[in-house]
Amino acid sequence: MARAEDPAPFPTGWPQARYRATRRAMKALRLADHLLRRGVAYTPDDATDELICVAAEQTGHLQPSRTTCSLVRAVLGLLLSPAVADSPIEGGASGRVIRVVVTIGDRPTA
Repeated sequence: MARAEDPAPFPTGWPQARYRATRRAMKALRLADHLLRRGVAYTPDDATDELICVAAEQTGHLQPSRTTCSLVRAVLGLLLSPAVADSPIEGGASGRVIRVVVTIGDRPTA
């Protein structure tokens, strides 16, 4: 896979924490996608920090932090587990993911 492309710029006026959290979430989604497409990790337990770091290197991302690695495992857990009532995901593992709401502080990002 080619180097990670620069993402499109975000709207102006967001607080810095929201920019950082959104970029971290996007990176975690890309890494989780890479792990799933390559068939290396099928569960959050399969996705070790070392494996996630190798995936980041293969996709051209900078070395992920421990926080990003744990977010990758959380994304895998959300995508691969059946839908539950409190889940932020609408739909289930058997269908398409329609919407994921990430809350930063008291403000949802979506």
